[in-house]
Amino acid sequence: MKIPSLFRTPRYQRFNIEPRYYDPVKEEVDERTERIKRELQAKGEGDVDYRSSRIAGAFKKGRSGGSGSATFTQLVIMMLLAFAVFGYIYLGNIALYIFAAAASLLLYLKMRRII
Repeated sequence: MKIPSLFRTPRYQRFNIEPRYYDPVKEEVDERTERIKRELQAKGEGDVDYRSSRIAGAFKKGRSGGSGSATFTQLVIMMLLAFAVFGYIYLGNIALYIFAAAASLLLYLKMRRII
């Protein structure tokens, strides 16, 4: 059985290699067609959406974004802890009881996968 945790640990990532081959003739043809399309668009004759197929740009396409949800959860937890400390300073033990009740409710909802 897994121990419940507030923070997600990153999983391992598989290495998926896609072989890339450099063809100088194809690269030259692509650069020429790109230049011609830019010239046609400058004249107003062509309206073609063209993506660059350079090797350097191909690596950026495959990369996925980060998880903003985990950082948001950590921020919320830090804010709740700060409010609990300030509540204890200004209100006394009653703030700790309220915080403990709220934390146990959130833990119960997380275990039930409601939130």
